[in-house]
Amino acid sequence: MTPAVLPHHPRSRALVRATFVAWIVCCLVAGAYMLGAHLLTLPKPDAGDLQRSAVMGRLPSQRGRWLAVHVLDQDCKCSQRVLDHLLAGPRPLAVAERVVLIASAVAPERIAAITAAGFDLDIVTPDQLFARYHLEAAPLLVVADPANTVRYIGGYGPRKQAADLRDVAMIEALERGERVAPLPTFGCAVSRGLRTAVDPLGIRSWK
Repeated sequence: MTPAVLPHHPRSRALVRATFVAWIVCCLVAGAYMLGAHLLTLPKPDAGDLQRSAVMGRLPSQRGRWLAVHVLDQDCKCSQRVLDHLLAGPRPLAVAERVVLIASAVAPERIAAITAAGFDLDIVTPDQLFARYHLEAAPLLVVADPANTVRYIGGYGPRKQAADLRDVAMIEALERGERVAPLPTFGCAVSRGLRTAVDPLGIRSWK
């Protein structure tokens, strides 16, 4: 005997459809929110603020030379890729370079590797980064000419975690007097204020 098939109530079918549609919408919204962390470009600082800040504070041996400042967050994957790239070399000749490393503590061997590669090193907390440099995000490249005029503020590659980091080519082009269009500043929000602005729900992992 064929078992009887109970008829579906119209209200039940409507409830199932509404639940399914709501689930799809929630998935799309959540996915777009999380994907934004990979597509969002971070705000770029004002060149005037940088020229007045410690970013341009050179050592006596660095005066009269081009200066490249690499702002990196020790816990940010994008910054880690940039730091590995910097240490792999080679670097532009006759250019003074500083690594501003955002960290609460840095292993001695890491400090030794950075300084041995010829970089001036400044280790700062997120609050110190803003107080000294007027910066809130990383990684960021700032290049100034020998007269302390900022010639470049921007990122290192055309995409987030791009393999083709272009800092050396851009620095050398600037030395030749060429204009270099800034690349997007993909990376990690560092300051509490910027994190709140770009992630109001506090659910993204910026590191």
